[in-house]
Amino acid sequence: MFKLLCSVVLLLLMPMLSQVYAGQVNTFIYHRFDENRYPSTNISAEIFSQQLDYIKKQNVEVISLNELSTRLAAGKDLPDHAVSFCVDDAFRSFYDVGMPIIRQYGFPFTLFVNTDAVGTHGYLNWDELKKLAAEGVTIGNHTANHAYLVELQPGETFPQWKKRIQADIEKSQQQFEKHLGFKPTLFAYPYGEYSAEVVKIIKNSGFVAAFAQQSGVIHSGQNRYILPRFPMGGPFATFAGFKLKLSMKPLLVAEDDPFDPVIRDNPPVLRLQIPGKQIDPKRFNCFVQGDNRCWVEAVKVNSPGEYRILAEKPLTGRRNKYTLTLQSGQGDWLWYSHLWVNAKKTAGKIAD
Repeated sequence: MFKLLCSVVLLLLMPMLSQVYAGQVNTFIYHRFDENRYPSTNISAEIFSQQLDYIKKQNVEVISLNELSTRLAAGKDLPDHAVSFCVDDAFRSFYDVGMPIIRQYGFPFTLFVNTDAVGTHGYLNWDELKKLAAEGVTIGNHTANHAYLVELQPGETFPQWKKRIQADIEKSQQQFEKHLGFKPTLFAYPYGEYSAEVVKIIKNSGFVAAFAQQSGVIHSGQNRYILPRFPMGGPFATFAGFKLKLSMKPLLVAEDDPFDPVIRDNPPVLRLQIPGKQIDPKRFNCFVQGDNRCWVEAVKVNSPGEYRILAEKPLTGRRNKYTLTLQSGQGDWLWYSHLWVNAKKTAGKIAD
């Protein structure tokens, strides 16, 4: 529940919000390249080449996730409109298919690696990862065993869960230091799943920033431990879809409640505080996955700018999202997405 004091503070800060939220970075995540056997996470080499070529021809600034994260941590503005690229899981096709294309353009890329898979069938080995790092590819942490971080194992208590997750992350950091000579400062959540408790562990582990998989545009005022990325796999891995998402601007949300995406009540209610003048809720486009729909309501009992989002039916699937788009007065399309995790027994629920 939002407090009246928070609303008053937001009203006082509204004239300064253009400075607080200066700049944006549209970040794209890839997994596999020309691996048609895995359609949901694959992109063709041809479309990938078209995407990078478009960035070059349009002269869009490309920054690394290292620079992006460093700026956010220091409270510095982001570029007016830049793009970042990253790849999760370190599948062999990134090395064999993706990297030759990347080398043609010289764009910085980040590769998030789950260390238990290194050297196994279909994944890169440590020598190949060392070569990529020497070539300028940023190596990020994707845990050791790529488990569902929010999930408790059968019979596991909250303290036991916390110890297990911390041990897994420390194990992966030790492997990076042993084989590559450094510990990554960037983290990506397996499957894009996080909870408030998982975020605490990542922050306390010393990572500068962490990345999820809910779609959205990164801006200067954003929580750097739940940064959004636009997935480029399966039906989303198109040239037209890439151009559309590249053109998106952030829908600025000053506060979301609940922060934790783990579903307690289904369908979940999301409350957002959106700075600025009151927006007619009918102007929002609201999207939810599956045979379902969602809508936006203005919450008039508090200050202007507070909205309530609710789906018509319970959310299906393990992961779902409330995605809002809105056309600004200047004709730009704004985007915001909130992750929901529909898991039976999670650390977040036990911690309550």
